[in-house]
Amino acid sequence: MQEGVANGSDALKCCFIDDRTEFFQALSQKIGEDFLLVPVETGDHQILRECDVIIIGLSATNEARLQARLAVLNDVLRHAGSTPVITFLSTNDRQLMRAAISAGAYDSFIETGSMDELRMILRRSAQFRELTLEIERLKCSTWNISDFSSMVGVDQKMRAVFTLASKVAATDATALITGESGTGKELLARAIHRSSQRSREPFVAIACSALPESLIESELFGHEKGAFTGAAAIRKGRFEAAERGTIFLDEISELSPNMQLKLLRVLQERSFERLGSNFPRPMSARVICASNQPLDQLVKAGRFRLDLYYRMNTVELTLPPLRERRDDIILLAHSFLHKFAEKHRRPALRISAAAMSALVEHDWPGNVRELQNVIEGAVVIGDGPDIRMEHLPARFLGTEPEPTCHSFEDEVRSFKRRLIQRTLEETHNNKLQAARSLGIARSSLHRLIDELEINPVVIESIEERQTSAPRKSVSDDGYAARFDA
Repeated sequence: MQEGVANGSDALKCCFIDDRTEFFQALSQKIGEDFLLVPVETGDHQILRECDVIIIGLSATNEARLQARLAVLNDVLRHAGSTPVITFLSTNDRQLMRAAISAGAYDSFIETGSMDELRMILRRSAQFRELTLEIERLKCSTWNISDFSSMVGVDQKMRAVFTLASKVAATDATALITGESGTGKELLARAIHRSSQRSREPFVAIACSALPESLIESELFGHEKGAFTGAAAIRKGRFEAAERGTIFLDEISELSPNMQLKLLRVLQERSFERLGSNFPRPMSARVICASNQPLDQLVKAGRFRLDLYYRMNTVELTLPPLRERRDDIILLAHSFLHKFAEKHRRPALRISAAAMSALVEHDWPGNVRELQNVIEGAVVIGDGPDIRMEHLPARFLGTEPEPTCHSFEDEVRSFKRRLIQRTLEETHNNKLQAARSLGIARSSLHRLIDELEINPVVIESIEERQTSAPRKSVSDDGYAARFDA
């Protein structure tokens, strides 16, 4: 087999399946030293699984040859494993592009396109392969400590939380769990309870913001018969119901100053009184509190008691938002996919590359709870084995409402638009810095801004868009002149 261009050991290895020798040579010279092109025969299945990206040419002069090339594509896809396949097309034939993507190709490239665009496609394809391999590795080595298997997470920040939580679980210390809404604070509290010596005792959870001020004292501590109008019988409160187990007080920041004082006394004296009674009852439960607001800031603002903050903050565990642990998004998405597919008896088995890219790029203001709801909704409305872009909520299609995507080309275009917009926002519209971050030339970034019709509100300095005539296909000869430098 012919050897490809000698590149550095860090170059992306791109297996090239095409019988056009001149085309391969021209592409090898133009693509750059970061990519190693290796011509491969379709039967070399082991090599196909070991390379970073597979490139297959679908250019054909007649229908019979095209069908033969599609047969080659299908054979390669069956043996490619986790290696993404890129198809090369001579024209912008949407029907052919859809056929390739439907067969399982990751992306397509029009041979009249620029080298910058091709390099970007190859890099993203290689990144997708790395993520796929990482998923398989993580499935075999998901980080579990004791009974923390109910929480999915391999990010270093989550590992630190699990390690600390396992130490807390072995004690009776009061703990404070902080983090944005939807990060899984109650789930962590339950995991601590199950890992503790109190696991056979009750776990009682209460959201402090869910009850009005007039009822929360009775809800927490109970009341005697006749304590107030309507109190027709004795009622145990949540602290009493928890017995020697764990009581979880969520949204602790919503407690009124009066209730903060009463809770402080309970934690200090380890006893409480039912409403309407002067008889103190021992409090044997372990207390775990949670807040989605920074309590130290509330203390400075005079909205939360400093002494209560110190009393319940023996150990603080902070759950990072999902946008800061993007390595977990893929793992969580697959976990929810299998869970809800079984629950709703739906056929969903996979998440398409475009849909997964959109999930990873999303900022997730609702954190894990939002991701869970998105996956469940996609599973419910999906009608096949793949979760695709059209199964995701409209907000994943861009900042503005867009029609449902019915082709992979539309999905990729939408993803590129979001990626460039986000990068420009992160670099404060510094196009040179944005281009470097994306790994493309500045001129290519300007071209993509025009082609993708990036919203001028997002890019204040955008120039008036220019409409260029579509480029025509060329014949198989003269390949060296076809590629942009």
